Amino acid sequence: MSELRTDTITASDGTSPVTLTKQSAAKAWGHFEGDAATPVVEDGLNFASITDSGTGNYECNFISALANTTYATTLTTSQDRFSKTQGITTTAVGIDTKDTSVTLSDSDDVQFHLHGDLA
Repeated sequence: MSELRTDTITASDGTSPVTLTKQSAAKAWGHFEGDAATPVVEDGLNFASITDSGTGNYECNFISALANTTYATTLTTSQDRFSKTQGITTTAVGIDTKDTSVTLSDSDDVQFHLHGDLA
């Protein structure tokens, strides 16, 4: 049986890191506090910044663009909220969060992840 142990995988040029371009791994994910005066990015991958577009409405901007707008996105919040995507582009995903009365409402803990191909 073969075993491969490594701390770092580099591209064939020997200097640059290997990037996830065609693998079935998440190409972006993020965790942010949406109810702060200015939403705070807490953690993420390929998550450059967040724009507060109004109550319960956010735009998550990517560092690297995706190949198209047909990527799959999953959203969750820690409160009793509904969430949905809106305004999907190759460089950002819009997120709306609504309370149980289906009114746009800021959420204190929003997470997203998406799968697709990088450009």
